[in-house]
Amino acid sequence: MRWIKLILAVLFLGLLACEIPEVLYDNPLDTDNNSPPSLVFYPDRVETTVGGSAAINFYVLEVTGVAGIHAQIQYDNTKLSVSSVSSGSFFSDAQPPIFIYEDNAGVLDIFTFFMGNAKTKDGTGDIALVVFNTKLPGEAQMQFTAESELLDPQDAVIAINSLGTGVVNAQ
Repeated sequence: MRWIKLILAVLFLGLLACEIPEVLYDNPLDTDNNSPPSLVFYPDRVETTVGGSAAINFYVLEVTGVAGIHAQIQYDNTKLSVSSVSSGSFFSDAQPPIFIYEDNAGVLDIFTFFMGNAKTKDGTGDIALVVFNTKLPGEAQMQFTAESELLDPQDAVIAINSLGTGVVNAQ
């Protein structure tokens, strides 16, 4: 009995002496990391090889009353090229959204407009999937520019509180 008490006391002191690691949450879709409404990349960091590809979703985060989106992304075109751009699911409805993009050597403009009966969408969702190909080794930065806009049905601008950044790292 005496040994059991001693063993329990040692185990208890051992548990108290252990450090509990602090868990870091750095998900770009967490509102702790952004001030909604936001435009963000997910994932915001992709590791790949030179000549490889990196698929990145572009998201709107906690938006209200949005009928249209212009997302302008600046990227390092010496290290990246756009392979494909496809519409995301945020504006999905019975009728698909209008989706247009234009890639101008380092600046990708995406225009998408909701065509559903409700006229607007609220919430968080992906607006596009972009696949980049890597040309050179190293980190290539990308960011949403201040030209990006969220629009209501009357074409009035809805303020964006934070614009995300991302990195494609090719080794």
